[in-house]
Amino acid sequence: MNHDTSLWITAALALNQCLAITDTQGTIRHINTTWALTAVEMGLSPQWDRPGLNLVEFLNNPENRTLCPQAPMFLAQLNNILHGDCAYYRKEFHLHLSMSGETRWFQLEVIPLIEQQDSHIKGTVLSCSEMTRFKKYELQLVEVISQIRTLRGLLPICAVCKRIKDKVNHWEDIESYLIRNTHAEFTHDICPDCIRVLYPKYSSILDPDSDDI
Repeated sequence: MNHDTSLWITAALALNQCLAITDTQGTIRHINTTWALTAVEMGLSPQWDRPGLNLVEFLNNPENRTLCPQAPMFLAQLNNILHGDCAYYRKEFHLHLSMSGETRWFQLEVIPLIEQQDSHIKGTVLSCSEMTRFKKYELQLVEVISQIRTLRGLLPICAVCKRIKDKVNHWEDIESYLIRNTHAEFTHDICPDCIRVLYPKYSSILDPDSDDI
């Protein structure tokens, strides 16, 4: 092993993302430290935290569908990459921690392992990046967007009483309509013009030069 190769291996072992290398049969031959530590943390030891696991056999086993519900799809893509029919595969997935009840999200990427001196596929490179924090933000954003109700288009409004006609031709006051169709909340006040009309004896306080202010 030359010095450059040693540096590449050292760099791979130091990555914060999980990294594993399989042979042409789908057996994991090498993993980095993050892969091993994450496997232990997720309760996947002893299978996943050390080389020797054959992914093809694992994904073919119906008993493992609880851990990997999308096993058939992943197996098909893994075989496509091993046979040279696909150059890249990416998939989001999540795992549920039974001990803490927490759900962790990851993004899996798989590429063929090809040495520079020839074009033969030597196996696959699998990398998993945790994206739990970003997935939570995404789910929260989707929930917020789904809760937002907006008013669009033309609203028929009475020219006299200012009530609004809804889609079923029912007339209701503006306040009720907005509460029902938006997330607006109302507090009540009286505008200066209405104070002058309804309470003229108090309207002097609205004058800029009033001594009562």
